[in-house]
Amino acid sequence: LIAAEDDEFFEHIGVDIPGIGRAMLANLRAGRVVQGGSTITQQTAKNLFKRESRSIQAKLKELLYALRLEHRYSKEKILEFYCNQFFVSGNGHGLGVAARYFFNKDPENLTLLECAFIAGSVKRPNYYNPFLRKNIDNADEVRLRYEERINYVLGKMRKANMISEAEYTQFKASDLV
Repeated sequence: LIAAEDDEFFEHIGVDIPGIGRAMLANLRAGRVVQGGSTITQQTAKNLFKRESRSIQAKLKELLYALRLEHRYSKEKILEFYCNQFFVSGNGHGLGVAARYFFNKDPENLTLLECAFIAGSVKRPNYYNPFLRKNIDNADEVRLRYEERINYVLGKMRKANMISEAEYTQFKASDLV
């Protein structure tokens, strides 16, 4: 999750100013929102305090909540909050629900490839979900989507030295069941 969502999580203070700047620049160039600059802490704050709009005022309030979370809780606790919040295709929230829904396993029994799938699906859970009726009808397209996303996560993990080049190559060649 850290590699996929916020690879600087353990280094920043809850807000990634350069990341926000990059996202703003990319969004201005595109003329629409194409990239986010939120950290895991900001996403946690958004979920905990139920941000209802994308206004500047709401984003600033979220930023202050993120700083408060960082001040009050350890990085590990914030990550735990985040792992228990993300949406899992109408079945609930969190890593435990995702592990059981997709793989019928407890989180501690997931393989790295399965973890990469879950981490990759956090952004758009229904888009990558192979079990939805609309996705079953176009199963090959969904498989390509989630394989691309898994490769993205594995690539980010490789770049962050979370896995070796050999592991990266091995997992990229593996099939997700």
